[in-house]
Amino acid sequence: MAVLSKNKNTRKLIIVFAAFSVLLVLISTASLLYLNNTMNRLSDSLYSDVYQNSELILNADRDLYQGAVSLHAAMNSDITSEQLGLFAQSFEDNNSEIKQRLTMASYNINNLDNPYSGMKQSELLLSDLRDKLAGFDSSFETWKETGRDLIARRVQSDWNPGNYSPSLINIQLIETRSSLDEAESLIDNYAQQITLEFREKKSAVFGVYSLFLFLLILVIIYLCRRLISLQNEMMEEKSLHQLIGETMSDFIILTDPNGLILYASPSHAGVLGYIPEKGSPLTNYIREAEISWAKLKSAVQGTSRISELRMRSAEGHWVWLETKVSPISGRKDLPVQFMLVSREITQRKQYEERLHRLAFYDHLTAIPNRAHFKMYMENLITQPEERRQEIALALLDCDRFKQLNDTLGHLAGDEFLQLLSRELQQTVKGTGQAFRIGGDEFAVVLHRFTSPEMLDEILQRLLQLFNKTWSVNNGSSFHTSASIGVALYPQHGSSINELLRAADLAMYRSKNHGGNEASLYNELADEEFSDRNTK
Repeated sequence: MAVLSKNKNTRKLIIVFAAFSVLLVLISTASLLYLNNTMNRLSDSLYSDVYQNSELILNADRDLYQGAVSLHAAMNSDITSEQLGLFAQSFEDNNSEIKQRLTMASYNINNLDNPYSGMKQSELLLSDLRDKLAGFDSSFETWKETGRDLIARRVQSDWNPGNYSPSLINIQLIETRSSLDEAESLIDNYAQQITLEFREKKSAVFGVYSLFLFLLILVIIYLCRRLISLQNEMMEEKSLHQLIGETMSDFIILTDPNGLILYASPSHAGVLGYIPEKGSPLTNYIREAEISWAKLKSAVQGTSRISELRMRSAEGHWVWLETKVSPISGRKDLPVQFMLVSREITQRKQYEERLHRLAFYDHLTAIPNRAHFKMYMENLITQPEERRQEIALALLDCDRFKQLNDTLGHLAGDEFLQLLSRELQQTVKGTGQAFRIGGDEFAVVLHRFTSPEMLDEILQRLLQLFNKTWSVNNGSSFHTSASIGVALYPQHGSSINELLRAADLAMYRSKNHGGNEASLYNELADEEFSDRNTK
């Protein structure tokens, strides 16, 4: 109960700690959003309402200069009437562009507002800028009328070039451009001032934010000290539990929901020669593909499961383990961790494997025996209809095997059966399985052929395997052949016994024809042959 109470207190403190941390994040986020919004507003204002207007004024100043150049060129006495007209038109076009640009700039600046109220210095600069643009109109109109008057007198026939004074025109141009220069200077000052005032605002915001942050840090420090105190108590309990885990002979592994190892007991080292590495996937150490982590995790949702699996030792051999996998439930009964408790069963598995080999494998030739044959056939026949394959059962009887035993002895006969079994297995590899079902009689189950032609080819290979000279008994030679009978599933029988009977009849028909032949079961011929032998 004391442990439960401590856990509850720890959870409460963690909740409070998380709440203050969330509050800190919210305040930080709100402050950053506020500053970001202010910076965006300032950036938009400086670009759209300040620098854009500055560009309009600069372009107007350029047009004013271009207009003055056109005016001076029009006053040249050496130009033709056509050139005079072009210069006069250029002068008017430049003045029109000036008027249009300054009208737009004045409109924008008159509607310009500071991002924040209380920015008095920038508001004064903005007011001066508006006044300066308004005062430019009168000097600009004077300049425009002066230029038009000079061009009008220039086209008259009694025009006297001596009456034109470029210096006076330049003085008037300078007076007109001075208003634009002052407006440009005011725009630059306004941009600098509003940036300065924004920084002051930002400093104030950061001051408030820093105060809140300082207070929160004090609270967090207090909570951390409390958590450290409780953590020390929990560590003592954990050390006790770890001591128990390290002294146990069973193997313990703790994983997260994704199968990453969180803890592996030192007892693994005694059998495996190493301890599974923390943070590594459990599947790195398990051999059995059917015990993949995804399947294992889904199988033990809410309940424990006992599985047999293998782990590789440091020396390279596999160690069998009987493992109980248990979910450690978290909130809402969802597993947050998995515990695997294992014990070694290598000797038991080796004993089971020996029993299996004795029961299902021929002790002389080491290939599957009659019991294995029946189990293999049963598995193929009972497949679901959508997965069922055509099956060919071939019974093979060695011709003249009794002669081998009588002339060279039973040891030579055993040696021949061992050689034959190995080559028989190799011949049908990939297309089926070979079995020794008694004496010199073998069965071959073929179920991976796609056409009758492919089946005939396999049977011919089997006949060629038998029909050769064998070297046995330290160099003694022996020539043999085979009589083969073949039955097809489901054409010639729907059960193992029916297929064996059909293949046996076909095999005896091959033997009756002199051997070295593969015969497919024929109901009429084989039944007649069976009846004749019975009589």
